[in-house]
Order: sequence, then structure tokens, then C-alpha cells
Amino acid sequence: MTDEADFRPFACVAIVGVGLMGGSLGQALRARGLARRVLGVDREAGTLEKAVALGAIDAGSLDIAEAMREADGVVVAVPVGILPSLLETMAPHVRPDALITDLGSTKARIVETGTRLFGPRFVGGHPMAGSEESGITAAHADLFTGAAWAVVRPEPFDFASDLHAARLAALVSALGGRPIALDAERHDRLVALVSHLPHVLSFAFARTVGADEAAEQARQMAGGSFRDMIRVSAADPSLWRDIFLDNRAALLESLAAFQTQLYALQQALETADSAHLLSTLTSLCAPSPSNKKAAKRSLE
Repeated sequence: MTDEADFRPFACVAIVGVGLMGGSLGQALRARGLARRVLGVDREAGTLEKAVALGAIDAGSLDIAEAMREADGVVVAVPVGILPSLLETMAPHVRPDALITDLGSTKARIVETGTRLFGPRFVGGHPMAGSEESGITAAHADLFTGAAWAVVRPEPFDFASDLHAARLAALVSALGGRPIALDAERHDRLVALVSHLPHVLSFAFARTVGADEAAEQARQMAGGSFRDMIRVSAADPSLWRDIFLDNRAALLESLAAFQTQLYALQQALETADSAHLLSTLTSLCAPSPSNKKAAKRSLE
């Protein structure tokens, strides 16, 4: 894999969809000198104007075909519900030498479509970074610093034997991220467990509190654990609806596994079995140092 110091910048990167993710990528590309020119493509002229003002792009276009003609790197940063159809729309206009990737949080359908349309020049991507906030005004250049970034193919692969994937991995490293090679099925199973399941639980928790007759007083009593648990439920529901449906099978599997563990806790409480409750509460996954610090801060 190419070292960050040896990374060869793109002549022009076109970012399709200039919201939180696309805007942050544009800011990072420009701040780190990884593209000589960054173009933004969006349906809203006002969004493009803000993106220019915030330093996310050099220029914007409402015409996707026009932007594709100039770009030797294309990043699609739109919701997963419309991403495959947008790839179909783009296909006739993308340069034959361009590397194409995306930032979607599900991969099976997207990678299948991209590979069919563009062959090995399409490499799926998913940075494990984001925020409950959305839109170009929430973008910031360091969003991807330190983040795991899945680089995805339909089948298992390694960077050493895949030049296009290695090129994307080198870009990820230059952006300060950590590239991880994954096949699409494994990616979707893993993110269902560590990303999509936590969002489902946060939405359910928010509904549980909100449905209580003393919800407002409960919120006034809440501390750090409540804020940590409920934070991501502030994310765009329509965005997450599409993600949940697109990764439905893997998410249902993760939910079933979670329900098994929840039922074990419920049983231990119902029987007042102290030993069983303690063993159930004991995590099998040792927390990382950063997670330990976060957990300590949230204790009440």
C-alpha cells in the first residue's frame, strides 16, 4: 500500500452530495493538498454556495455530467437509498480513467452496482465517522482523523494485489484514516453489529423515555449516561430508515443476538439471581482505553 508521504494527489475530485460527509471530505482534501481541484455536485445551488464559502470545494455544479468530465476521482456521498440509482445516472459520463468510490454505510447492493457499471475502478468505501448533525454547515476537515475506513470489494481481497483498492487505501491514510480491506457481506454484518444496532437501540430508548408519563421530569433528572445513550437518536430518521432497510438481514440477526442477551438480564432480575446477574453484566469484550475513559466520564 502506498505510504502517505508518497501519495499522488488527484488532479480533480468530484464529490457528489455536499453534506456533512461530502463537505468534510472536501475540506480535508483541500487542507491536506490531496486534490488540486475539488468540485461539488448537489441538487441545491444554496448548498454549493455554502460549500464554497466554507472551503469544502473550489467550485460547484448542478450538472453531474459536466463535473464527471473533469474528475479523475469521484466520491458519491448521498444517502444509501438513492446511491445505486445515482451510479446508474453517472455511468455514461464518468471518465474511463477515474477512480470511483462512495461513503455509504451499507455495501452489498452498492458494491454490486458499482462493480457492474465500472468494473474494478469502483471501490466501495465506508468511513466509520459521522455525527447526529447533518448538512454542509456541520462539516469539518478532521472528521475522518483516526477513523476506521472500510475499503470494500464483492469478494475477499488484499491491497497488495489490487491497485485500485490500494489507491483508495492510500488516500484514506493520507486523510488520517485507517483503511481496512473487507468484502461486502462481512462489512455489512460487522456494521450491523457495531453501528446500525446501536442506532436502533438509541431510537428505541428515546421512544421508551418519551412515552413515559413523567418523560419531561425524567429528562430533567438525566445525566451523562442518558446523553450518551440518546445522542444518535437525533440523527435524520429518513436516512437511517434507508440504512436499516438496506442492511435488513444482518441487522435482524444482530437484533436477535441482542435480544438473547437482554432476555438473560431480564431473567436474572426476575429471579433475583445475584451470581447470574453479575456474570451476565460482565463484558466478554475488554473495553479499549478510550472507551474506558468515555465510560468513566459518563458515570453518575
